[in-house]
Amino acid sequence: MEKWKAESQSENLLRRYKADEFIKMIAEAEPIKEFDIDIYFKMIEKMIVFEGNKIIVTLLDGTEIEVLIK
Repeated sequence: MEKWKAESQSENLLRRYKADEFIKMIAEAEPIKEFDIDIYFKMIEKMIVFEGNKIIVTLLDGTEIEVLIK
């Protein structure tokens, strides 16, 4: 979130707008009970699914999150 807060101060108007929209979306977020295709395309650049129990999710801002599934 710190990265997005810094971007919201950017002199680049598009980056500032996108950062503000992302922060607002996160602030208003509720738990997700099922897959939401709209959220997926707003936030996710790609997902790499490994055999076994590991997924790496890459957000549009380049952040990578490793998820281990139990």
